[in-house]
Amino acid sequence: GETCLAIANTLNNWGYEDAAKIVYGCTYAEWKKRHQSKATEEQLRLYNESKTLHATHDATLLKCDDDEYQRQTELSQAILTRLKAGAFESLCEHLRARSDLVPNMELMTISGFCRNCLAKWLVVEARHISNQIVSNEVVNLYLSENQRNIVDTLDSFGYDEAAQLVYGCTYPEWKKRHMKKATDEQLERYNASKSLHATHNKELLATRSQKVNYQHETATTKPSQAAAAQICVPNQQNSLLSDVCCQEVDAIAPPAAETKPLSRHKVLRPPTGSTKLTIGILTVSDRAAANAYESGDLSGPMVESTIRRIIDSFNASFKDQDLIVNNFVKDIVPDENVQIEEMLLRWSGKASRQGDSSNVCNLIFTTGGTGFSPRDVTPEATISILDRECRGLMSWASIELTSKQPLATLSRAAAGVCGKTIIINLPGNPAGAAQVAELMFPIILHAIED
Repeated sequence: GETCLAIANTLNNWGYEDAAKIVYGCTYAEWKKRHQSKATEEQLRLYNESKTLHATHDATLLKCDDDEYQRQTELSQAILTRLKAGAFESLCEHLRARSDLVPNMELMTISGFCRNCLAKWLVVEARHISNQIVSNEVVNLYLSENQRNIVDTLDSFGYDEAAQLVYGCTYPEWKKRHMKKATDEQLERYNASKSLHATHNKELLATRSQKVNYQHETATTKPSQAAAAQICVPNQQNSLLSDVCCQEVDAIAPPAAETKPLSRHKVLRPPTGSTKLTIGILTVSDRAAANAYESGDLSGPMVESTIRRIIDSFNASFKDQDLIVNNFVKDIVPDENVQIEEMLLRWSGKASRQGDSSNVCNLIFTTGGTGFSPRDVTPEATISILDRECRGLMSWASIELTSKQPLATLSRAAAGVCGKTIIINLPGNPAGAAQVAELMFPIILHAIED
């Protein structure tokens, strides 16, 4: 009771200056001194003309007791998070009410972000929370069914769901109702302001697992069952490609077909002691090798970021071990047996160039070339240079992943040992490559230790 009363007193004494520090990153007076300059006549004119759009605030609610004696406790992170979430919802409400008057393009021009950016930042936060849950639970070796469901829901949370929360409806619906063709003047101002525009991490925006059917409520909206179902179905016209700032995420990692959730499996802890690794990531792709992708190779960087995340989680969770990656060796080759074999032999230390011993790898991941196309030759090239093949590892991975993505059974991926190097074939799809790498890396660490 006393604790609750202390928190209530602190909240009642929490005022504008406290909030401004969170928003500005310093006191408003400090920010004003550093950054605010005198408004031009044009700026004043535009400000006065836009007064009908301006937010209004309840002066009664803004008042605080202003009694420092009553501020007996610091607000917890959980309460601060709720305060920030409430402010975010108020911002979304403000923008919803001005959908016809404040287009996304004008928001980008003036502030460098728009409604689509808000939706993307929600997706990124879902990824961060998922990573935190997995990182915290690695030490317990198991994720409970409830925790796994939460992680799966967060990993399947994508732009369409986030846009529903920001816009109050699906983005295509909002666009149909409110978006108008930009004038030449708006386009000119938008293009001139591009240095301000927010950028977004494509890897974090891509969904990591199949969509989970769920309904959500906001403080002001409660979607119907039909609307809730609609946001769980990928938009056929690619709602991720907006007229302003959204990137074509579906083209990077298309949603998987409707499947059952991934079966729960034990997460092995890493070997004790210090383990230093050199990891090779070889992308096998005719188009990537020819630099034909506008975005560049995506599967290799996705695998690297996945491995780095797992290592960071292990190092934070287990104090009796230390995983260190001395080097990530990366390259891209076309779907040609000879070039694949040559690179694998070199990175395994069997065909090292003079003075190139630092690039001998403990572990090599290849991405791509594991399907049924005539050009898919990665498994054949890999098997041809292996000293010993490990079929059980790939069989186990196929069983685990098939429960989530039935097409995983079509992979012809191989794995085995060449010299002292373990080589594993991954699929070419960035999301699929990351899933297989995340599943297998904790187990492979024990093979490397042997």
